[in-house]
Amino acid sequence: MARFLVAALFPPAVALPAAPDDTMRCANGRLVNVGMIDAEVVARCGEPKSRTLSERPVRTRGAGGGSIVVGTMRAERWIYERGQGQFDAALSFEDGKLVRLELLKTR
Repeated sequence: MARFLVAALFPPAVALPAAPDDTMRCANGRLVNVGMIDAEVVARCGEPKSRTLSERPVRTRGAGGGSIVVGTMRAERWIYERGQGQFDAALSFEDGKLVRLELLKTR
């Protein structure tokens, strides 16, 4: 009975998938968060090492069931060097809003 009680109180550990990063520390020590606008990120971290810009179509379902393009979305990917011993970071923006942070495992 005692073993059953211990097993019920301490179930086996389960590996959970890693959550995406929603906060990043810049080389100067300041933090940026998902949801900030591009001007806030530049004010806190300075200019990125590189920027890639693309325009993506925004689609919706049409009356006949197919999809139609209703506009475009500006997508940017910025790369920041974060300093000695830190991985670079890729920041993804959609229409000027930070939507994703990713640490790059290679330089």
